Amino acid sequence: MKKVVFILLGFLLSASQPLWAQEKILDRNDFLEMVQEQAFRFFEKEHNPENGLVHDRASNQEGGHENSPASIAATGFALTVYPVAVERGWMNRAAAYALTVRTLEFFLNDAPQHNGFFYHFLNRQTGERVNHSELSPIDTALFLAGALFAAEYFDDTKIRELVQKIYERVDFPWMLNHGKHFALAWSPEAGFSRQRWDHFDESILLYVLAIGSPAHPVSADSWHTILRPVGSYQNYRLIQMPPLFVHQYPHIWLDLRNKNDGTVDYFQNSVNATLANRAFCMEQAAKFSGYGPNFWGLTASEGPAGYRAYGAPPGWTAAFDGTIAPTACGSSIVFTPEESMACLENIYNQYGDKMWGRYGFADAINVGKNWVSDKVLAIDQGPLLLMIENYRTGFIWKFMSQSEPVQKAFEKIGFRNGTRPIPWPDPPEYHARYVPEGIRVDGFLKDWPHTELIVLRPATHREFGDFSGTEDLTATIRFVWDQEHLYFVAKVNDPDVVVKRSAKNIWRDDLFEIFVDPEGDGFFWQDSRDFQLGFRPGKGDRPVEVWSWFQGGEDPSQNGKVLVKSYTDEKGYIVEGAIRWDYLGMNPKTGDVLRISPALHEVDRKGADGKLQWFFRNEEKFQRFALGKIMLTQEGRLQDAKNKNL
Repeated sequence: MKKVVFILLGFLLSASQPLWAQEKILDRNDFLEMVQEQAFRFFEKEHNPENGLVHDRASNQEGGHENSPASIAATGFALTVYPVAVERGWMNRAAAYALTVRTLEFFLNDAPQHNGFFYHFLNRQTGERVNHSELSPIDTALFLAGALFAAEYFDDTKIRELVQKIYERVDFPWMLNHGKHFALAWSPEAGFSRQRWDHFDESILLYVLAIGSPAHPVSADSWHTILRPVGSYQNYRLIQMPPLFVHQYPHIWLDLRNKNDGTVDYFQNSVNATLANRAFCMEQAAKFSGYGPNFWGLTASEGPAGYRAYGAPPGWTAAFDGTIAPTACGSSIVFTPEESMACLENIYNQYGDKMWGRYGFADAINVGKNWVSDKVLAIDQGPLLLMIENYRTGFIWKFMSQSEPVQKAFEKIGFRNGTRPIPWPDPPEYHARYVPEGIRVDGFLKDWPHTELIVLRPATHREFGDFSGTEDLTATIRFVWDQEHLYFVAKVNDPDVVVKRSAKNIWRDDLFEIFVDPEGDGFFWQDSRDFQLGFRPGKGDRPVEVWSWFQGGEDPSQNGKVLVKSYTDEKGYIVEGAIRWDYLGMNPKTGDVLRISPALHEVDRKGADGKLQWFFRNEEKFQRFALGKIMLTQEGRLQDAKNKNL
């Protein structure tokens, strides 16, 4: 009866109200159906029927035009969308099958590729590479996921053979470029990118497909050595990666519910990431119009200043300006059903006159700036449609779970049933010995007592970057104290010391850093009560440089607040120094605990960039970090024998 009333009301209103206003009266199931179907219209209208290539983006206005190239990721989403459309009655099965075959034949025989990887952007008509776009391992993976899903859904010999040949051609080890992690990209003009897919993000899908490859697999070690830095916002603990899409994309195809790899329950991690994202938007409501419990969602999207990687803590979060994207809350519907549903309904009911168009929701909106995107993006419309389908029926999960490569990869990685709390190690502790006679800061280190060591190694302290091992970058660090100073010495193994810059720009060189939270209430980024002290070693005719960024920008060695000496040779460098306690605002005594984290920033002549950090975890609040602990003691203690010779 209720649905009949909806239909009658819709008929009576149709002559005077636009679609978005008519459809406000739909129940939740009908609303989700409408959102999905309108998103499908993008893939229906924006593909080339001859080769299957799909536009990266399009205008959301009737009659609008966007001169966009095709995207291989968009095409991968399309290959997953077509079966959903068949099941929903929006597309004829025979037509979906024929289009899938033409798409796969084009990618096997005509699409430009190198070692099986495809270029990110192609001309939709000709299929040629455009804009010098890169070979993209992650976008190739998104295409492959769609192809593998199509093979399982149609269960047809021809499609399976096409997908098998495309998949077997991908030389995954080549894209590792002699490392453990995939290069970010490759191009014939520039070769391999120096950056790598070495952190937790959407690339976990890439690693699953690479580990399960039937012809050119990579070792599961690559999976287990991906960095998974944890953090928290309010009470939500998770692997930090601010934009929501990175927590959503892999779950479109991979059913990770009630599973863990021995370390992480990735589904629960995405639940926590979504709730943290929503909580952050709610906390920012006083600053940005519209933000609240039913208007939230920060992810990579269009914005008033162009495409930006919007995100929420934990993790480094600088890009937010009041913009939210419907795909952010909507594509998390499998993680947070009630919260996501309420968000989508609110966006539609409150802003449908601005946001709703021929392909459904526009990409993003900024209420405070009175801005609405006039576009939709394939990589946002696709996830929104597909995650809603997983929420409603588990359709993509059902078929993709039958994929042999996925099953094989899960087995190699070590996935097992059951949830697992996210790892949450205690901050490390160091015992700094009291030296009543003090230390002469002269660079010779003759009066340093034997004390405990902090040893920074790539294997255990890598914050980012790719290192060849301990011969590439390692450091041993010691602290002692007296009533006037905190003394430190860092012996750094770095055979390629780069020293070029001065003052505030020394962070772009090889650098020893000390982060200090004197009050112990958390280290807040750029808070003048906390300290980021940088010590760039001297070399040749360049003297050692010191900088303190949070104190308005200053060199504290110029007024005696910091004493420092350095020495550099072909093996690396030494930095010895002393920081006045009164500069830190402290009056130390035995038993005090100082929150601190030493760190190393490294560059080399090839342009590689990396960092080792003792302990630096984003916790509880926006840009608030917990550091390691230094216990001020009378005697100190010796380091374990295994570290004495480092």
